Amino acid sequence: MLNSHVYRDCYSSSEMRTVWSEQATISAWLKVEQVLARCQADLGLIPKEAASMIEAISIADLDVDGLASEMALVGRPIVGLVKQLRSLVPEHGCHVHHNSTTQDIMDTAVAMQMKHSVDCIRAGTDRLITQLKAHIAFHSSTTMMGRTNGQHAFPIRLATKLQVWQSELERRSDALDFSASRGLNVQIGGPLGDFRGYEEGVGETVRAAVATRIGLGVIEPHWQSARDGVAEILTSLGLLCATLCKIGHNVNLLSSSDIAEVSEGHMNGKGASSSMHHKRNQRASEFLEAVARLGRQRSEQIGEFTLHQHERSGGAWIGEWVVVPEAFLLTSGAVNWAEALFADITFQTDQMQGRAKKITGLSGAKAAAISPSTAVVK
Repeated sequence: MLNSHVYRDCYSSSEMRTVWSEQATISAWLKVEQVLARCQADLGLIPKEAASMIEAISIADLDVDGLASEMALVGRPIVGLVKQLRSLVPEHGCHVHHNSTTQDIMDTAVAMQMKHSVDCIRAGTDRLITQLKAHIAFHSSTTMMGRTNGQHAFPIRLATKLQVWQSELERRSDALDFSASRGLNVQIGGPLGDFRGYEEGVGETVRAAVATRIGLGVIEPHWQSARDGVAEILTSLGLLCATLCKIGHNVNLLSSSDIAEVSEGHMNGKGASSSMHHKRNQRASEFLEAVARLGRQRSEQIGEFTLHQHERSGGAWIGEWVVVPEAFLLTSGAVNWAEALFADITFQTDQMQGRAKKITGLSGAKAAAISPSTAVVK
């Protein structure tokens, strides 16, 4: 469904699909191999000519069908990639993937993709917060009925309701930034993460150089079997989706015929029913709620894949290949729907304020009519 031509824009943003496309993923693997080779060449570990030739390779030079065949055979995509890279630089083939391992390449590549993805989500969330601030300023004096446990409570300011959403989104954005600062790290360490094949201290120097060139952090000693960084980032996505889901659900409730205090902008055909032509269904809020639910649920699955055995555990790691991209894709879709919602929302202020005034008058009269001796507590 995430790749469906009909459905894909309902579940994710085109920008996020680009970040996690097959071409982008293979390009990220290639980029890591190239940066690794350049850093090793700068330290005299491989010839500079080898690094230059590896850097000259583009994704157009690769046989994607061949990568798929090798993946089906080997169970890892980097083996086929390295085989092709070596065939493209035969005189320097032995210098490709020097002192590296599959997980070095894939983990560093996915960290690069997560970095781009976090930037996309943050930008969208910032735009959403700006939209809310505009509505808050415009409706600074609008009153509406507050509701607790699904029942009328007391009148509140619409701005206060929106400010709660704004502040929660700001906290979720800060949490995502914090988790990214801890979880976006380079993975360079070789088969066991201990720089096997390097002289003392050289492996750490290579790792630091790769991190600098790619723009990632470094943690000691490695994270190939410590997935808490990835889990923390996805948990932040899940909490953001939870907030977005709540907002969508509340707007959907306020848009119902029985309340009718909020509506989405109208255009011919928007929210149409195939059988009830009088209806104009709210679509942005319902899709926001649905896609955010999916994003939260997908993000929660990352906990299953933190349980690595010993120094590497393929049975846990492989699950990340699905969960990480889809969590970002679904979160991007939720943020997009939230932006669309608040770009086109109408607050029915007459309905809000009229109901608040009416209910307040009724409750005040009822309260005055009930004496302490006749009141019944249930």
